[in-house]
Amino acid sequence: MSFKKTLIKNILVSGGYNYLSQAIAFLSSIIISRLLTPESYGFVGIITIFTGFLSIFSDSGISLAVIRSNFLYTYYKSVDTLALLVGTMLCLITCALAFPIALFFRNMELVFPMIVMSTTFIFKSMTLVRGALIVKDMKFGTSGLITLKTTVFTVFGTILLAFFGAGYWSLVIPQTLSSFVMLFLQERHLKFGFHFYSWPHVKVSFQHTKKTIGNLMGFNIVNYWSRNSDNLLVGRLYGTSDLGIYNRAYNLLTFPLALITGLIGTVLFPSLNRIKENPDTVRAEYLFILRLIGFASFPVSFVLLLFSNRLVYLLWGDAWMGVANLLPYFGLLLLSQSLLSTLGNILVLVKREEVLRISGWISAVIIVSSIVFGATISLVAIAQFYSLAFIVLVLPFHLFYVYINVLKFPASKMLSFWGPNILFSLGIWLACYYHNDLVKIVLLVAFFTVMLFNARTEISKIFLLLNNNVKLFQNNSNP
Repeated sequence: MSFKKTLIKNILVSGGYNYLSQAIAFLSSIIISRLLTPESYGFVGIITIFTGFLSIFSDSGISLAVIRSNFLYTYYKSVDTLALLVGTMLCLITCALAFPIALFFRNMELVFPMIVMSTTFIFKSMTLVRGALIVKDMKFGTSGLITLKTTVFTVFGTILLAFFGAGYWSLVIPQTLSSFVMLFLQERHLKFGFHFYSWPHVKVSFQHTKKTIGNLMGFNIVNYWSRNSDNLLVGRLYGTSDLGIYNRAYNLLTFPLALITGLIGTVLFPSLNRIKENPDTVRAEYLFILRLIGFASFPVSFVLLLFSNRLVYLLWGDAWMGVANLLPYFGLLLLSQSLLSTLGNILVLVKREEVLRISGWISAVIIVSSIVFGATISLVAIAQFYSLAFIVLVLPFHLFYVYINVLKFPASKMLSFWGPNILFSLGIWLACYYHNDLVKIVLLVAFFTVMLFNARTEISKIFLLLNNNVKLFQNNSNP
């Protein structure tokens, strides 16, 4: 079976469950937002700034190392023990930081909820190897079903607690328990067991994974703060209510990213891993993936750019209308950020994790500087200058340094793909900044037309593949 056919089949299998999970989570926000205030979301948002940062250390390449390795059971159990030790340590660190963080934000009510949420690290660390083994075996349906069941548990728990007036605890308790539910479901499928190996085994497994873990950790730490320094500044300078507004807007960037690139990324790495011995094939297939992501991202960006006010009012009501001012800039970010989000997969695949770390550091300096500058002006300016810096500095840097210089993609193909993305994105940013909807529409239509033209070969292949599958189904249905 060809790479494209296998990839699309796995995306459809995994996507059925993952899209349903994300749809349930998104639709539930319509209900939950009418039961909870922006302050409740902002309160939990402060906690997740730091628990999200520490969660970087709980994985940092462990999952990818398991998928990429050719080792067997002893290695997996040793890595599982290593992950649990890291998770326990992170739980204790979070508990120790709870009081200082509460002092920083001048809100002592943060202490106990943060200690409660720290226990998530223990259960989450135990899901890493189990989840990686399921994906390594290409059992994307099983992985998706586990995610779906965990999401349903979290959503119903949140709605139930919010209905009975639990406030921010409606978000804290289900999020804390969700990793335990996922662990239970994974273990029921794998029967991996809870027998943990000795320290000498752990040290050996660490030796085999330390390069991947070290480079990815270096990238993830800097990348996390480049993406979350805005939340830290908003929480400190503007308060929990504005942080709730900002988080809700930012979630409409991360939500489609999870739907599109999270799904494709899950399938992409194990799929490319099977053809990694042929670099030219990997480059060709990865370019196909980039075009696929571009088409998947465009409709969502179109809605966020042109219909932000109507969307916010329809979904969450008057209390959240401040979100609409931020959405066009996050919608614009989606057009390009979704494309870069799978870059780590291919760099890990070709064992160039250090490039991911270096590029992450440079990008972080650019993004954090733009966010700090915007924070001195207004809440909206944070989104404006964040998106502008990403378009005019981060994208060209990755184009020339990573894609052309390191990964050796043909310059002509990269320029024909990334050039329109950068130029049209800049034009659309200017149209947003000067509130010119007509120019926005014209540029979006022109951008989509160029995308269609550049991807005409891939589109014809996909239609041919789908047509052949339909005919095969019809033949099997009519003996």
